[in-house]
Amino acid sequence: MKNYIIGADIGGSYIKCGVVKYDGEVVATGKAPTPIETGVESIVRVIKKMSDKLLSDAGITKGCVIGVGIGSAGAVDSRKGEVCFAANLIMDRVPLASIAEETLDLPVKIANDANCACIGEWKFGNGRTFSDMIFVTLGTGIGGGIIIGNQLFEGNGGAGGEIGHMLLCKDGRQCSCGRKGCFEAYASGGALVRQTLEAMQNDKKSKLWKVLDESKMITPKLIFEMSQKDKLAKHIVDDYIVNLSEGLVDLCNIFRPQAIIIGGGISAQGDRLIEPVKRYVNDHIFAKDSTPSVEVLQAKLGNNAGIIGAASLFVE
Repeated sequence: MKNYIIGADIGGSYIKCGVVKYDGEVVATGKAPTPIETGVESIVRVIKKMSDKLLSDAGITKGCVIGVGIGSAGAVDSRKGEVCFAANLIMDRVPLASIAEETLDLPVKIANDANCACIGEWKFGNGRTFSDMIFVTLGTGIGGGIIIGNQLFEGNGGAGGEIGHMLLCKDGRQCSCGRKGCFEAYASGGALVRQTLEAMQNDKKSKLWKVLDESKMITPKLIFEMSQKDKLAKHIVDDYIVNLSEGLVDLCNIFRPQAIIIGGGISAQGDRLIEPVKRYVNDHIFAKDSTPSVEVLQAKLGNNAGIIGAASLFVE
C-alpha cells in the first residue's frame, strides 16, 4: 500500500529530506549541504541519495511511496513545476519538477518553501481548524503563506504571497530585495540582530556587551532572554514586537484571516512573543469592536515544517 511521501526542503545552505506518512507522521529525516555551484542536477541527486538511504534505513520499499514533494526558496510556479527565480540557489526558469521526476523515478510536486511550510501547518499543525489563515515564518528574512477558503493562494505564476516585502516604512531600512522599508527589514530575525548591534553602539553600559564579549554572538534568542534583565534589550524587543505586529495588522486588514500562525526561529519564544503580538493585533485591526478577532498562534511543526509541508503537496 502506498502510504509514504518523500518531503524535501531546499535551502541555501542545506537540503533537508524526510520520509513522511500520509497522516503527517515523520518516519525519518536527514540533511546534506546544498551543492549550489554544481547546478540543479546535483541538487536532485542529493535528494535521491538521501531519500534512498532514508527509505532503506526505515525498511520501506519504493513501491510504498506516493511521490516526492519539494519546497524551494524563491519564486516557484507550482503548476508548471518550475523555479522561476531563486537567487540564493542560482536558479532561473528551472523545470525542477521534470528534472527531479526523471532522476527520482517518482511523481514530483514543487512549491515555494514558505508555502510548503504553510500547507504543512494548515494540514497537520495548529492551522487544522481554519479555512482562512496566514502563516508567517520569522527567520533571517520573513516568508509566509496564505490560505483562503481552504485553498493556498499563490498569485499569478506562483509569485504572490511575498509578505516580507510589503512596505512598512517609506524610505526606511534597506532590505535585501533592493527596496527600502520592507516588513522584512524591520521584523525578521536578521533585522532584530542588526537593530540590536546598532543600538548597542549608543549604549556602552548595556549588559548586552558582556554577553557579546563572552559568546561573540548576538542572536534573537539571546536578545529576548536579555530583555528580562537589560533596559536596552527590553526596549529593542518591545520595538520589534510593535514592528512585527504592525505588519500583521496590515495583513489582517487585507485578508481578515481566522488565524495568523507564527513559525521560524523566533517563534520558539512562545508566549513571550505570541501574547503581546496577539494583544496588539486585536487592539489595532480595522473595526475591532464590530468584526471578528484574529487568533495569533505559535506554529506546531517546528524544524520539520518544511519537510512535512513539502510532503503535504501530495495530501488531499
